[in-house]
Amino acid sequence: MTTKKASEPRRCAVPGCGAAAFVEVILYDVYPYPDPDVFFEQDYTCPYLCGPHLLANERGADGVREPRTCVRYPYTNRNQAQGFSIYRPLA
Repeated sequence: MTTKKASEPRRCAVPGCGAAAFVEVILYDVYPYPDPDVFFEQDYTCPYLCGPHLLANERGADGVREPRTCVRYPYTNRNQAQGFSIYRPLA
């Protein structure tokens, strides 16, 4: 078993890519009722994207980015969870 060193660069999670990651992918949603809450966790179905796949992911997004909806993407949110992808720059 190999372990990833903290100093190793993160790689794009799109199958076959392996380029240096540009962003960390976060799955985000707002639960307004009964008590307001926010879901904000790394998208484990595609945790990192390089620049070109980030752009392709947003261009291919299908859905409305509002609370309690599901936005479908080419690369992220592969389990079609409620919410939408947001991105945290790695640099």
